[in-house]
Amino acid sequence: MSHYPNEIQDFHAAIVKLRGITEIESGVDNLAAVDAEVLRFPSFAHLPHAALLRTGGGLDNEVLIQFELGIDYTAEGLQAVEFLAWFVRDAARGGTKIQMRPFALPPESPYGRQLGTSLKFHIDLFVDGIEDTLEPAYKDISRLTESLETAIRVYRIPLKPTYI
Repeated sequence: MSHYPNEIQDFHAAIVKLRGITEIESGVDNLAAVDAEVLRFPSFAHLPHAALLRTGGGLDNEVLIQFELGIDYTAEGLQAVEFLAWFVRDAARGGTKIQMRPFALPPESPYGRQLGTSLKFHIDLFVDGIEDTLEPAYKDISRLTESLETAIRVYRIPLKPTYI
């Protein structure tokens, strides 16, 4: 049983059915308290640094809903990422505060070499006007899911056999 709200589960399901996508996880960060100074710390490494530096940090009543995708390092994985990159860019062009970017760990860690094993992709959805509840964000995610499902059908994007 998932611990995610239904709207996020639906978005996960739409993405994970694409061939080449191996996993998806999500998190929510309140950006109001994030400033340029805290971005130096490792616990903030997952945040979209360039976007936050442009605004001097998070905005009041702003949250980041982040989706982290893993791929299987095949042609299908690259095609899925390419499709999602187009989809996210198109949504941003339409006014949604969203971006997609790569994320990786340092090449070496105390545990050994990580290069070639840690690449993920983040879809960052910025939602402002959040005060007491994430309801406005859930509505944005539902619209995004509906749009993604439509694009998958229209462009006949390859799905895993269990979803065909």
